[in-house]
Amino acid sequence: MATAKKPKAEETPGYCKTEDLANLFGLPSQNIGQLTRDGVLKKEDTPAGKRYNVVRSTRAVIQHLRDKADGREEKDTLESKKLETLEAEARIMKARADAAEMEAKWPI
Repeated sequence: MATAKKPKAEETPGYCKTEDLANLFGLPSQNIGQLTRDGVLKKEDTPAGKRYNVVRSTRAVIQHLRDKADGREEKDTLESKKLETLEAEARIMKARADAAEMEAKWPI
C-alpha cells in the first residue's frame, strides 16, 4: 500500500535558502553558515522551513562589513579595550616616573 506524500510547502516570498543567499553575496555556503553562527545572520521559521529574510540579511551583512571596516568588530572589541587599558596604564606609569625624576632633579 502506497503512502501519500506530504505536499511540499511553497517558498515564502522574501525568504531564501542558504545556497541562494550565498549566491546573492557571491560567497560559499560555509561563509553564510559562519555568519549565522556568529550571530550576524538569523534564520527564521517559514512554512517551507528555516529560511533567511533577504532584506534583513542583506542589511545585516552590510552593517557587519561596515563595522569590520571601521574596526568595530565585536570579537575585537574586548581585545582592543584591554589594549587601550594597558596603553593608558603605561602612559600613567611613564608620567609618574617622569614626575619623580623631575622632583629628584629639582626638589621643591
